[in-house]
Amino acid sequence: MKIGVMDSGAGGLTILNAIRKKYPFLDLVYLADDDFAPYGNKTIAQLQERLVKVGRFFEKENVQAIVVACNTATVAAIDALRESTSLPVIGVEPAVKPAFRISKQRNVAVLATPVTAQSKRLNQLIDLWKADSQVFIMSSQSLAFDIDAWPESEVKIKHTIHALCDVMLEKKVDTLVLACTHYPLVKHLFEQALGKGCEIIEPSEGVTAQLMRRLEESYPAEMTALLSCAVLQKGVIELCSTLGVKNLPRLTSWTADSQSITDQKHVHI
Repeated sequence: MKIGVMDSGAGGLTILNAIRKKYPFLDLVYLADDDFAPYGNKTIAQLQERLVKVGRFFEKENVQAIVVACNTATVAAIDALRESTSLPVIGVEPAVKPAFRISKQRNVAVLATPVTAQSKRLNQLIDLWKADSQVFIMSSQSLAFDIDAWPESEVKIKHTIHALCDVMLEKKVDTLVLACTHYPLVKHLFEQALGKGCEIIEPSEGVTAQLMRRLEESYPAEMTALLSCAVLQKGVIELCSTLGVKNLPRLTSWTADSQSITDQKHVHI
């Protein structure tokens, strides 16, 4: 069973790593669309057109499902992708529901890219679950893109995070939703800046669970046979980038199970 996972850069590897940890028998193909990054400053029409092309790439790779491991792409273009392919498509949603459930002081911050921060879907989720919570929607134009340039961009990233966290501390935020899959890659920097008094929520476990539900719905016989095996063979990981080979070592460094990477390649979309 082969699964395609995509993002504009390295951020979706937080989702890939969660899938790998929970279901190591799956083969995973990761696409970093670095050449089209950052997604946060593209129009909705541009993102929709791009995701349709990404879907065609994964179809040629013979995957059984596509995980859009990018909040911006999910809110802006996942419907266009679903209309263009017969494969199951799993998106990623900001984890606002669990954040509102665990917040003790009822002060929740949601940090996203500008496209996600302004999206109708995010605001619908917040209105649905916030109850009596104070919600602060925050965004950064550059943080996701800068994370893709780690470690050269480390100083700039730390400056951005400290500036964002200073605002959160001033507003007495006790729960932070990381609404971009890039941000958990530097979760430790948010933890350092915010201290132990702030819970940090990200969506990787929820996306992983939804992927398995969709696989069982779409391929019941295959999944039953696969899960009934006494010994499951460990799957392989393929890393792909649209920018060329120069970012592949960086992607490898963010991959938790890098020993299972069997192929790294530049792809054209």
